[in-house]
Amino acid sequence: MAGVKDRILWRRIAGGMAAAAVVWPLCACQSVSQPETTSLVRVVDASYNAPAVDVYAGKTEIAQNVTAGMITHYAILAPGPVTITVDAAGTNTPLAKLTPVLGAAAQRSVYLTDAGSRFRAKLLTDKAESSPLGDFSVRFLQAAPTTGAVDVYYLAPDETVSEATPVVKGLQPGQDSGYLNLPDGKYALVVTRAGSTEPVFMGSSATYAGGEVRTVLIQDEPAVRRQPLRVVVGDDQN
Repeated sequence: MAGVKDRILWRRIAGGMAAAAVVWPLCACQSVSQPETTSLVRVVDASYNAPAVDVYAGKTEIAQNVTAGMITHYAILAPGPVTITVDAAGTNTPLAKLTPVLGAAAQRSVYLTDAGSRFRAKLLTDKAESSPLGDFSVRFLQAAPTTGAVDVYYLAPDETVSEATPVVKGLQPGQDSGYLNLPDGKYALVVTRAGSTEPVFMGSSATYAGGEVRTVLIQDEPAVRRQPLRVVVGDDQN
């Protein structure tokens, strides 16, 4: 069976290649490391209903003018209890509020999603350690209700969707795949509607190095764009 999981020999050859950041529109690329005395928080905006927002941890602004399809850099905060507020950009009126206890050496994402005609905020726990040697880790956030359930592929050079096995199958809108460990190497990320081999998103080929951790946000693309989906990649660990 072709695909990521069966290309172990090819993976060993590709493992020596230089790391390259995966860059699609609005990718927030950042090397991440922090001591035990800090905590990291970023914003992932998957809402079609939310206005542009500013996000605060206490009185500290951690993200400014965030709009749909953005994954921000991590902000460095002190561990412990904190009030996180999401304000309409340029205002001081909270539209959403969270009161987490931030762990030391932990990473979290303030995830904005839709709920009916409104939006909501929740906290995701991000992977704070590197993936195993020879693998990269990736998590998919499915926020494309118009497209519906999707299959996700990583295609090796010269490989086609019909030859490959999806790394994630039937991911429904609103679902989080959790982190998957996949062999490092050079791949093109392709998304299809569940059960189809016709791409609704096809990314350019990129090299994924061992130890990297990524979060991939999948959203319906505005009609002015060429592809039905847009994919935004955030760096959890480099």
